[in-house]
Amino acid sequence: MDELNLVIEGIRIKLKKLLIRTGRLQGRVGELEKENKRLQDDLRTSSDRIEELEKDLAHTQAARLIGMEDTDRAKQKIDELLREIEKTNMLLKR
Repeated sequence: MDELNLVIEGIRIKLKKLLIRTGRLQGRVGELEKENKRLQDDLRTSSDRIEELEKDLAHTQAARLIGMEDTDRAKQKIDELLREIEKTNMLLKR
């Protein structure tokens, strides 16, 4: 009977250790999930910013190519032309 009690007590101790370790690991998983979400948000923000800067660069390069000094006006003109092209494409697809 003593031997059986020792085995049961050993199992209880191992179970307690396992539960403690499981709790720690679950906490770590939660931390990593939060960090992952934050990093994904940062990546999305950075990607949006890169896209915005690439558009600005394209506008500036186009303005230089057409020789306009006023880059804001050149950007407006390019945007107008792009809208007209998009409208034409929509009409052609019909």
